[in-house]
Amino acid sequence: MDEHFDLVSDVNAKKLAWNFKVFVIRVWTTPNKFNVNEIGSIEMVLQDKQGGRIYATIPRSLAKKYISVILEFHMYTMSNFIVVDNMTKKKNGVSRWVLVFSHRTRVEHIENPTFPLEAFRFRNLAEMHTVEKVEDLELFDIIGEIVGKEDPRELVTSKGIETKRLVVIVEDLEKNRLSCTLFGETVDQILPHLDEDRLEPLIVILQYFKATRWNGKTSVQSHFELSKVHVNPELKEVMSFKKSLMSGSESTSVRISHQSTQSSWVGTDELNNGTAIVKTIEQVLKSVEEGPTWIAGTIVSINAGKDDWFYKACRRCPKKVETPIGNRYECAKCGHTHGCAALRYKVEVMVFDGTGSITLLLWDRETNQLCGKAAEKIVEEDDAKEDEYPKSLDNMMDRMVLFKINVKSGNIKHYDQIYTVMKVCDDEETVAKNKPQQMDVSTSMNITENRGSNTLEMSGHVVNLKNDNDPQLTVDSMEACVESLKYKTPAKRIAGSLKYGSVVDEECQLSTNRFTRKGGKKLKSQTSEADN
Repeated sequence: MDEHFDLVSDVNAKKLAWNFKVFVIRVWTTPNKFNVNEIGSIEMVLQDKQGGRIYATIPRSLAKKYISVILEFHMYTMSNFIVVDNMTKKKNGVSRWVLVFSHRTRVEHIENPTFPLEAFRFRNLAEMHTVEKVEDLELFDIIGEIVGKEDPRELVTSKGIETKRLVVIVEDLEKNRLSCTLFGETVDQILPHLDEDRLEPLIVILQYFKATRWNGKTSVQSHFELSKVHVNPELKEVMSFKKSLMSGSESTSVRISHQSTQSSWVGTDELNNGTAIVKTIEQVLKSVEEGPTWIAGTIVSINAGKDDWFYKACRRCPKKVETPIGNRYECAKCGHTHGCAALRYKVEVMVFDGTGSITLLLWDRETNQLCGKAAEKIVEEDDAKEDEYPKSLDNMMDRMVLFKINVKSGNIKHYDQIYTVMKVCDDEETVAKNKPQQMDVSTSMNITENRGSNTLEMSGHVVNLKNDNDPQLTVDSMEACVESLKYKTPAKRIAGSLKYGSVVDEECQLSTNRFTRKGGKKLKSQTSEADN
């Protein structure tokens, strides 16, 4: 008579004498919280003949007994457990119930498995890009070829633990691509194989990863120690994928390309695959449709003072932290406390494209990309004069950039004049390819002073300030544009020699009736008698 085995789907806390025949599809160790050099526990995911899965744990007192006995992808009979109810599977990402090993637990290795191993549950990459809702803790597996990578980065967790972060690009047999972020040990698992000169495809299985969505773009990332990267040509799934890949594609000289650190979020793919429509600023200002859209333009002014281009933020999330509690900051959103707050960008800029001007709000990620420096680094190197922003912010000026902005109801109804930036792309080739045809050949604003002549040169057009009927620019329209910025400080980038005068009223708004030269000289704009 065959031995009876229970199904993991029937597990509950009402008995101890459970008896299973299962595959171990994932096993790992956790360190002792008092001594990281010692094993704290052994964690496992078990799977029965019906595909049911359950989380199991071996406590520190029994870890040495089983550390070399239980192996991944092997079959065992296991009996006698203490069952713990986690109430929800969110705690471990696998199951509500947890099997806890005790001294009465019995484990026997099965040399010849009695049912096949199906260790992975793959998600379709194309479906992940179109799914409407991403479940935070719905963990799944992905198989594909690594076709791109970023440089690994060192990180420090909120608990002060040093770790690593690495972004790779995975491609399936249908050429669908997905950005994958690896943390911790998963970085070490794949780094030795990421040779840019390799000729053979690098096929990987990403086990127990979770999906995330940011600004409408889906990506995946590892989920603590549960996740694993399998780089193993002996796995049947890898061999099958490689066979299909090599039979249907031509060999290439380079299999893995290097990606910039912003590649996962600058929107280059979105722009190059034809799914993005780039509008002029004039079209956006007249738009009555909410939602994200792209524009191309040049930052011509930065509305910032010495200390109002950044804010103090939580080191775990982007939430602003207010005053410290004693000598520590506490985040009102996530509850994290830290001895010092992080500094993040929050910069208001004016962008011009030849059809109009618009005020944009740049947050930390986008400003970091355009400036090339982190906010904390700029503060350390601060060489700004009183009431002026640091010169490093000028790195954003006078170059064409693509901005993905969010058009809100307040923007359409004109009671909110500031548009939030979701992504930026400063790749010259991509910008040139996607710039709207309505824009002039050059939309950067270059203002020069000609000695003895009251003229401004803007986008290749010479404008006489004595003529308020000029179709391209009038003094009134220039003043209206400047006034809309509500400057607190001088704009320091106008041909390097001119800047707006620093006349501030009681509300800290700049008077816009004059320009001043850095040397102290004034350039007065003359208008026609009709204005007087």
